[in-house]
Amino acid sequence: MTELKSYDLPELEALAEQIKAEIVKREQEEQERARQAAEAEAEAEAARQAQAAAEAAERAAAEKAAEASREIAEKKEAAKKETARKAAEKKAAAEAAKEAAREAAQAAKPDAAAPPPAPAVQPEAPHIRYMHPSNRALTWSGEGTMPDWINAWLVTGGTLYALEIAAEKLAPKPIPESFKLR
Repeated sequence: MTELKSYDLPELEALAEQIKAEIVKREQEEQERARQAAEAEAEAEAARQAQAAAEAAERAAAEKAAEASREIAEKKEAAKKETARKAAEKKAAAEAAKEAAREAAQAAKPDAAAPPPAPAVQPEAPHIRYMHPSNRALTWSGEGTMPDWINAWLVTGGTLYALEIAAEKLAPKPIPESFKLR
């Protein structure tokens, strides 16, 4: 067994003083750490508030810019509508003036009858001399420049004679008079 050391009273008092000093020192360190933590928390809160204020300012600026762009767009749209309205009014006024002039001209010459409109003369369709055997829309009268489809037909081994035969066989047949609607 180990023997316990015995201390004198002055040594014990010195140890007690050291212990008290150590306790006070640790309490001061703890208070300092708590103060520093509180300061750090306050700084962090201030930074968060500053960031929130900056974000709010950015949102406000963005909203203001969006509002300004909306106003500009609305003004442009209103200007377009106004221009279109004025153009429509001008066109309507011009048409009304034409109509009034026409009516005035007719009123000035009531006895002169307007000549009847000339009957529409339809040009006679050219005689189809060549026709593609599988596509009736491809036709040629034999006059003018040769279409590309005929050149392609000839290159692939076809003959003009075959196109003539196709035109004869596939040509639209005239409807007899007895079948025409009256």
